[in-house]
Amino acid sequence: MSGFDVNAGRIDRLRQELDDDQVWLPTDPYLADAVLAELDYARHPHAHEGVAPRYGALVVADAPAVEVSRSLDLVEIGDVPLDVARRLADGRSSFVVRTLGGNDQILCFDRTHEYESSAVHLTTATGAFVVQRLARGWVRMATPHGVATWDGLRWARKLLSADIVERIAPMLPGADPRVLANLVELCNHWLGAGRIGAAIVWRLDGDAHELDGLGFGSAIDIPPLDLTDRSHFAPLLNALSQYDRAALIDGDGRITTVGVHLRTSEQSRRDIDPLRGTRHTSALRFSTDARDAAVFVVSSSGTVSIAWQGRMLEMS
Repeated sequence: MSGFDVNAGRIDRLRQELDDDQVWLPTDPYLADAVLAELDYARHPHAHEGVAPRYGALVVADAPAVEVSRSLDLVEIGDVPLDVARRLADGRSSFVVRTLGGNDQILCFDRTHEYESSAVHLTTATGAFVVQRLARGWVRMATPHGVATWDGLRWARKLLSADIVERIAPMLPGADPRVLANLVELCNHWLGAGRIGAAIVWRLDGDAHELDGLGFGSAIDIPPLDLTDRSHFAPLLNALSQYDRAALIDGDGRITTVGVHLRTSEQSRRDIDPLRGTRHTSALRFSTDARDAAVFVVSSSGTVSIAWQGRMLEMS
């Protein structure tokens, strides 16, 4: 790899840090070195007038498996120094592409890939390790195995939504596969990535409004949104960031109500001890009473839990 302008001691410390936090690195040592170099640059970028910019890079063993079309373009760097080329990569619509044994390039999109969900789709499509420095100074790495985020203090890691779906689908008999896949993606790579706490009640078969134990006194009716349509994720994300309590999802993925209070029975309150916080406890107890509903809980720390029939599903 050309242009490795890195501090060897800092790289060694970063390698140990990632190992301690069990963050995924490539098994190929040369590819791992390339990823470490980009992570190090993302954490210590060139600053102009005291401001550290956004940054983005794709690190791949071979040429990225994407086709050049109207939506993206690959620009050869040529003899331009890597330090200069890096200043063209904003980690949203432009990325440096580092290829083992190949030439460095700039990958340009006509749309943004700054959000975690977009980074995940990018790594899935290309097989690359996607490194991004975010606006708030956090560093994120999307890999074929999961997403790791450094918040300035520590690394947090989580599985890709597709892997979570594969693990929990057998535990939710009768669940619509498309609704399940999109609901997990919304919770994991949208709400969780934005640190938006939320509770979502999904009745696997039928109208969620007919479940027992729902309080509609403070509920809000919204225009119908379809969870099977990914273009509806953005308005739902924005709504859940502004309303407390739970959103209701019908078996087919239709959402028309947010701000619903979850009431629980005396029996479930006796049987289920408090867990973590109010949102998780309420979800677990409600799932005990409503046996045909799964409650998806996103904490403000970004973690996702799923309560089903009085237990939390194992997703790790």
